[in-house]
Amino acid sequence: MHEMECWEQNGFVIFPRAVTHFYALRYLLWVKELPVDQPYNIHHQYLWDIRMHEPVYQAFSNVLGTNALWAHLCPGEPTPVKGAVCLQHTVPIPVDKWCIAHIGDLFIYNTEVCSIDLDAVPDFSWLPITYFPAAPDNPHLLKERLRSWDASLGKTYLSARGCKLLGSERW
Repeated sequence: MHEMECWEQNGFVIFPRAVTHFYALRYLLWVKELPVDQPYNIHHQYLWDIRMHEPVYQAFSNVLGTNALWAHLCPGEPTPVKGAVCLQHTVPIPVDKWCIAHIGDLFIYNTEVCSIDLDAVPDFSWLPITYFPAAPDNPHLLKERLRSWDASLGKTYLSARGCKLLGSERW
């Protein structure tokens, strides 16, 4: 079944191998080596490398029907469409019909249709990666996103697409 047909009929879609094994494993190793008391850095280079990755961006662009997207960074950015990258060799997905995801697969789902929440999974099986339509005319939200970026530790390289996904440049 074509990806968009699956999305329209079931409220979820899997994009196989959307993230290279290198990116997925590099991220997983970084997270597993973090000290327990160290805060999680949402602006770490490894996360942005995956956010900026063309197949991930393109998958969300197709599902959401727009090229003007922002990466989901803050809890105050609710969206019914969520995504996650599989970080294990095989992971069962409990949807209507059980599906199997493999490392690097991108699973995008509509929380209003699918009653699963991969953000709540406590192990390292999934990396939440979500986009939503850019909202440059929401100054409060844009200010919060840029404040978060300015407060981040270390320097992260953002491509032109990355700057747009952050909101520091307009689409």
